[in-house]
Amino acid sequence: MNRKLVVSAGCAALVAGLVVGCGAANNTTNSANTAVQNSATKSSKGKTTVIQHGNQLVVAPTNVVGSANMKHLMEIADKQPSNYQAQLNAADSASANGNTALAIQYFKRAAQANPKSGLAWTALGNMYRERENQPKQAIPYYQKSIQEDPSYGWAYWQLAQAYITLKETSLAKQTLEEGLKNVSKSDTAYKSLQTALAQVNGSQTSSKSSK
Repeated sequence: MNRKLVVSAGCAALVAGLVVGCGAANNTTNSANTAVQNSATKSSKGKTTVIQHGNQLVVAPTNVVGSANMKHLMEIADKQPSNYQAQLNAADSASANGNTALAIQYFKRAAQANPKSGLAWTALGNMYRERENQPKQAIPYYQKSIQEDPSYGWAYWQLAQAYITLKETSLAKQTLEEGLKNVSKSDTAYKSLQTALAQVNGSQTSSKSSK
């Protein structure tokens, strides 16, 4: 499934998919910001649907939406606890269907199955930051994502957004600068990191000039 969780500002582009996160100008959500496709997405043949959860819109493959699909994907994941992709599929379905608690549960299982997955750790953080409105609780998961996969661009972007929400502008700037050093320029998150850093620098300049 494509991943990208959207609720704060600054994503380069929205990919159809369900979980992964960029900007809030769209107010569209997915969960971890990446263009990774799994078997569930491929089998959906590009068909997606849009679901509203509160003030967020979730763009999801049609074959993960609905209680029957969620139950089916959860059954597969439960039978294959060490199958990383199966856990992601179940997490994506739970997220698409608005069941944040189950999404968190299966994203945690995905991270356990593949501890080096920046995507899984970031998606976990997004569940807390975007769905639960708990940026402080999200931060350790973003930090874990960066620790395990320093090349995963969206982890830096999401961590910076959490710091911005908490008015920790200096930490946000530091995070974005670190991301630009470690992330490939071809990464889908790179331009969003640049944009976010420019915005942070602009806000700091405005703050200083107003004093």
